[in-house]
Parts: sequence; C-alpha cells; structure tokens
Amino acid sequence: MLYKPLYFLFNHDWLFWLIGWANKWTGIIESVFLVYPATPKYARHYFYEHMIVRHAWRPGPSGLLWQNGKLIVMFAISASNGQFRDPANRDHLRQVVWRMEKIRQLFRAQRKTFAGILPGIIFQNKISAEAPEADLTAVAVAQAIRLVKEEEKLDPGTPIVVLGGKGFIGRRVVNILGQQNVFSVDLQDSWPELTGRILVVNITTNQALKKHLPRLKNAVVVNEIYPEPDEDTLAGLRANHSLCYHVVGVKAKAWPKFPAAYRGGIPCCAAWPTKKIKIIIKKMDINN
Repeated sequence: MLYKPLYFLFNHDWLFWLIGWANKWTGIIESVFLVYPATPKYARHYFYEHMIVRHAWRPGPSGLLWQNGKLIVMFAISASNGQFRDPANRDHLRQVVWRMEKIRQLFRAQRKTFAGILPGIIFQNKISAEAPEADLTAVAVAQAIRLVKEEEKLDPGTPIVVLGGKGFIGRRVVNILGQQNVFSVDLQDSWPELTGRILVVNITTNQALKKHLPRLKNAVVVNEIYPEPDEDTLAGLRANHSLCYHVVGVKAKAWPKFPAAYRGGIPCCAAWPTKKIKIIIKKMDINN
C-alpha cells in the first residue's frame, strides 16, 4: 500500500509543474493513468481504510509504471463501478476527468487514460469524445486470443463467442477478428447453436461468465474484465470441463506491483501504444 505516503508527499500541483518542465526536455513521461478499486480487496490495496470515503472522487498519486522505455504516472480514486453508473454522480465524473486533464497538462504528458469501465462511462455521458484505451485494449484482446489459441492448440476455425461484442470495446474486438466463426452475445442476444470446443471472450462484466455458466461446456474462456473471475466461477468452469485464461495486461514494470491476477504487468488501458507491446495471459485456477 503506497497511496498514503505518495499523497501527502507528492500531491502538489507545483511539484507536478516542475516535473512537467523537466519532461518537456526529456519526454520520459508518456501519460497519466487513473485506476480505481473494483472490489473491497482492491480498495485496501490502494487506500488505508479511513481514506476510502474521503477520496472517492479526488485523484491522488498511486504509483509509477514503466512500459517500453516510457513512464506512466498512476493516480487513484476510491469510487467504483456502481458509483460511476449512477447518474447522480455525473458531475463528480466531470470533475475527475477535468482534474486528470489538468494533471496531464502539468506533467506535459501526451495522453491520459482511465481504468475499467470508466472510458465507456465517460464516453457515454459525453464528458469526453476521446477513448484511446478502447482501441489499444481491443488490439490487446485480439493478441491474447491468438496466444490462447496457440497455448491450447485450438483449430484456426474454432468458433469464438464474444460476450459484449456490441459494446464499447467489444465491437472493436469483433471488427479485428472478422466475421467468420465470430458470434456476438449481448444482453438481448440468444446463445448461438454451436457444437464442439468453443472459445469464449468476456469483455462485458464480471457477472457475464456466471450468467452463461450453464452454456460454457468444454469451452476455453478468455477474460479481459476487471476484476478477474472469482473462485465460484472458476469452480463452475472446471465442473463444466472448461478452463479460463485471464488477460493480465501489458508486459511492464509497476511500482508498487499490481495485486492478485494483475501482478507482473500493467492494465491494457494504462499502456501507451507502441508496436513492441507484449500481452501477458494467465491460466486461472481456484486459489491462484
């Protein structure tokens, strides 16, 4: 847990400006990134207990990410998915986006990015027309699918079911994969009639796998959603003779390291676009 000391020592605009002045000449800081805890477990990773309520909508420095020769400065808030979806918090969201843009300018960074569902929520609420995270995440998911196919020795024609294929990132993934043997399943869609082994890609919500669990028999699941599948979902997949790979993210160094299934990389949405990006996947099991 590093948020508290970082907040009090380094959360000063004059310091950000000084660092930005140096970055003007070095170009070492590529972007700023906002993360948030999707579960209480992750909240305790980023914040001390007494700070969670107070810093729901106040971004503070949380860590440093080093990817492909560039630095990403990470900030955190303690608000989570349910609060982001609540229309009553739209002004809070606007303030967060405004603050991150101000921080980007102070650091003289090239871009700002947001974790989890935030890019889609911000776009849907017309707070920002930019969504650099979506395109990069879609490319990363497509690369992860290729890695899983190779790992499991799946036939090139293996049917791919994309949960959330019409969504903010999903439609980009479907476009990259092409139409052949690719089936999009959203809230109102029926499950396709398929036989044999299938590959299921989850890019909608962490509840989608539980909802479709009875249909996930002899399947290979690729999960991109934050957080990773819980033990009950993994146990259900195992009972159905299915297995699950989780997209850890982009190969990079993080200080402090990300917890649980994200250790060893950085989230795809945090990364900056370069041809040298390498995606990390992890085969999930109960208690890992």
